[in-house]
Amino acid sequence: MAAYLQWRRFVFFDKELVKEPLGNDGAAPGAASASGSAASKFLCLPPGITVCDSGRGSLVFGDILHLELSVPSRDPEEIERLLDYLAHMEGQIWFLPRSLQLTGFQAYKLRVTHLYQLKQHNILASVGEDEEGINPLVKIWNLEKRDGGNPLCTRIFPAIPGTEPTVVSCLTVHENLNFMAIGFTDGSVTLNKGDITRDRHSKTQILHKGNYPVTGLAFRQAGKTTHLFVVTTENVQSYIVSGKDYPRVELDTHGCGLRCSALSDPSQDLQFIVAGDECVYLYQPDERGPCFAFEGHKLIAHWFRGYLVIVSRDRKVSPKSEFTSRDSQSSDKQILNIYDLCNKFIAYSAVFEDVVDVLAEWGSLYVLTRDGRVHALQEKDTQTKLEARPPASQTWP
Repeated sequence: MAAYLQWRRFVFFDKELVKEPLGNDGAAPGAASASGSAASKFLCLPPGITVCDSGRGSLVFGDILHLELSVPSRDPEEIERLLDYLAHMEGQIWFLPRSLQLTGFQAYKLRVTHLYQLKQHNILASVGEDEEGINPLVKIWNLEKRDGGNPLCTRIFPAIPGTEPTVVSCLTVHENLNFMAIGFTDGSVTLNKGDITRDRHSKTQILHKGNYPVTGLAFRQAGKTTHLFVVTTENVQSYIVSGKDYPRVELDTHGCGLRCSALSDPSQDLQFIVAGDECVYLYQPDERGPCFAFEGHKLIAHWFRGYLVIVSRDRKVSPKSEFTSRDSQSSDKQILNIYDLCNKFIAYSAVFEDVVDVLAEWGSLYVLTRDGRVHALQEKDTQTKLEARPPASQTWP
């Protein structure tokens, strides 16, 4: 286990609230500190957003129909705007480009539950529901082509391969567009192999069956070999999916909760990261690597430009509870830490309230909170980092 007693703390990121565009006065839209001019309001996203992703120059959001609306202010104009969002938000997918001009379209009749934005292609995969009951649909969208003003949907198919109803828990797509994996709460994983954008060039099969809910999936490419990492609430395994027999390796008997896994970049050898409540574990396709004793109940794990981003809270909750009480949890404060695992220091730490997700785009991190606000975390330049001197007392206890 990696020593984690006296990690140095730095403030290598600047935190700012994103403001709405100022209009046509030539000012650039984007992040502005809370102490700046009051000429523009803070950006407020539609209420009810519970699924997010990013890529291809946009932050992407999906909303749901059933939600408890809490209006963050008493401003009549803001209340009217929120109610207008509610009237048009059922099953919507929203795009927030760098210009901060929010646009959206109706992708499902009821709700959007999962999104996956490809980074190398302008392709978006989504899971949602067009009717009541457990019948999730996968839709593949070509964002470069239009159909009646909306992105072109190139493929629709049921997420559940058989007749047993089960709920989708996670989704991942390979950047080569030839693999897509879907995890379910019943412990199964389906693999879609072939061109995922077309029905006739792809085949869906059940890759994995287990007893625990699947909480995370990630593809890893090494030469011509494609691995798929599968993590549940209780274990971690990997499959070779580029062949025919799909050999499996059981990597560990520790699991994690939803959104608590990520794939690192080449600086950490494309290792699969599993953020458990006691430790954060790193895995190669055939073995477990180092682990770090970062305690606290993990809510989100994200990899960003050589940093591991963890959102956690101290209250210990079983990861299984996220499948039954994720939206019923009371409002509480959460801590976001940005770790440099190679040099063993904390690059940034801050407290947020009700984090929805953490996204990376335009070279920065964006923290979405339940009140609809977007907090930008921008990494400081190298010279500023070199001049930084943390107080001697700011080390990890």
